[in-house]
Amino acid sequence: MEPAINNKPLKQWTDEERVTAVKRIFNAISPRYDLLNRIMSGRQDIRWRRFAVSRLPGHAKTALDVATGTGDLAIDIATVGEIEVFGVDFVEQMMRFAVEKTETRKLSGRITYAAADALHLPFPDNTFDAATMAFGIRNMPDRLSALKEMARVVKSGGKVIVLEMTFPRNLRLRRFFTWYLNNVIPVLGGIISGNRSAYRYLPDSIQDFLHPDDLAALFQKAGLHSISEFPLTFGLTYLHEGYVS
Repeated sequence: MEPAINNKPLKQWTDEERVTAVKRIFNAISPRYDLLNRIMSGRQDIRWRRFAVSRLPGHAKTALDVATGTGDLAIDIATVGEIEVFGVDFVEQMMRFAVEKTETRKLSGRITYAAADALHLPFPDNTFDAATMAFGIRNMPDRLSALKEMARVVKSGGKVIVLEMTFPRNLRLRRFFTWYLNNVIPVLGGIISGNRSAYRYLPDSIQDFLHPDDLAALFQKAGLHSISEFPLTFGLTYLHEGYVS
């Protein structure tokens, strides 16, 4: 059965409605989540995550992956270097797949998963060398608080790194992307996952998300400095990063 999705425009959702819907949606689509990501991004999601890993501080020995989902970014981080990774998410069904994938890759000794809310991370201040998030911040009702929490748990000189889909600046490409989001993704996602309503929410969440410059401004408000933004694949996705003082 498909989870009940609020039919109001996303801008009219309350924080509680957004959190409830996100939990229901991602619990429901978790078995097909990775496959659909590969298909709908043309496998670009793999390249985007690899770029995120390449932006980790060279001295990093520990990293926190927030909204880790099925663990793709946490696994990529653990695979590249001698980094101890902690992955957190509040959607438990997604993390079950993350644990299975991690065990298959024989990385269980390098990655630890825990259920946690991004707005209330269960770690002391100055714990990690970096905190990452891939395609999760647009689903959060209080994005600034999420960034502040990530910054709080990162040591001085460490980085906060966020990957997120957005609209390209090029007007023609933006028109095509809008058509693709509204016409292709709901149909394709519904066929593969059996959950069409979830793949109506996901395009809406991208279209409702902040402009890249606005997200950079949130990084600054969160107390981060030396903020950079990198457009990927014609600006369909952006990587934002900032240093902790």
